[in-house]
Amino acid sequence: MIRPILDRHFRVVLDAAPDGVLIESGDRIAYVNPAYARLLHYPSASELSSATITDIAHPDDLERLRWFGRCRTEGKPAPTRYTFRARARDGEVVTFDASISQTRVDGELLITTIVRGLQPVESHTEADLQLPGTKSLSPREREVIRHLLKGRRSKEIALLLDISEKTIGTHRSRAFQKLALRGVGDLFRVAAEHGLI
Repeated sequence: MIRPILDRHFRVVLDAAPDGVLIESGDRIAYVNPAYARLLHYPSASELSSATITDIAHPDDLERLRWFGRCRTEGKPAPTRYTFRARARDGEVVTFDASISQTRVDGELLITTIVRGLQPVESHTEADLQLPGTKSLSPREREVIRHLLKGRRSKEIALLLDISEKTIGTHRSRAFQKLALRGVGDLFRVAAEHGLI
């Protein structure tokens, strides 16, 4: 008798959350709250409940998100925080900061994604990485710096580039040394000074 009451209370709490909450079970949405629907310009959560990742994710981010999902399903490491772009109902591109957790309930894998909308950041091409000293970087170091400037963490970069997190740390450390930076904070400060972020 307690479980239905608890389920109802949890649903009320999630429905009132200011951040978007989406819970996936396999390829289907098991739950989506009104805030998530509003972020994607849907009038109600029920209209979004039949959507799939293909309907929500921006085409440029779709394969990356599917890969993260496959990793979780197979019990492999996957990032628990990252940004991704989604397509709103009206076609507008929305950028989300996402925090992901997973749990098994009665053997069923549930993936919970909590999102907040971010202000869009102007995209820069490879040629746009014009920080002082970047010409001294190796191609891999430049790639790591580019990912860091997109807000990605070392673990996520390692998964995207299919190399170890330790190797990412080595590239990152060498790049910071060549650029005379003490860390990510310095990188963002210099990038902001040069209009890259």
